[in-house]
Amino acid sequence: PHKVMSTPPVRKPLLPLDVALTQLLGALADRVLATELVSTFDADGRVLAQEVVSALQVPPQDNSSMDGYALRVSDLAAGVALPVSQRIAAGASGAPLAAGTVARIFTGAPIPPGADAVVMQEDCTEVPAGEASGGRAAIVVNTHPQMGQWIRRQGEDVTLGHAVLRAGQRLQQRQRARRRNALAQ
Repeated sequence: PHKVMSTPPVRKPLLPLDVALTQLLGALADRVLATELVSTFDADGRVLAQEVVSALQVPPQDNSSMDGYALRVSDLAAGVALPVSQRIAAGASGAPLAAGTVARIFTGAPIPPGADAVVMQEDCTEVPAGEASGGRAAIVVNTHPQMGQWIRRQGEDVTLGHAVLRAGQRLQQRQRARRRNALAQ
């Protein structure tokens, strides 16, 4: 008798683990027979039965992404001191920005109406209160900002009515935090 040598069958290359897991979980997600409503805290590892839609905007209004001064770019002129007309902390609302003035603003504070940029405090020189500034403190801006600089726009992170999590997505800690934030009112 003769020995017959055969060649082994050609096999497809193995899938990377993350691809194989995604395909397997995707196939299982289509076989969900029942759904139940559970708290966000109990949802770890579960698959969403329906998409989660944001009930709010994040941020809720234009706000400063930097400590500094809110201003109108058109008010800037080299070496000219602009009086500080107001101070706006996070959580507070400012008055409309008067022409030719700046507002001291802090990270997260709403941009006052009329302002179109924020300049970092490090890019400004403080001028003591005096007659030239109507008895108020003033600043000289040492840079020329772009319109919209250091402003986080309303809905920039999450837009009202848009899906933040998709049906069929397996929830992990990161997604649970996003869902909790999107549903907060």
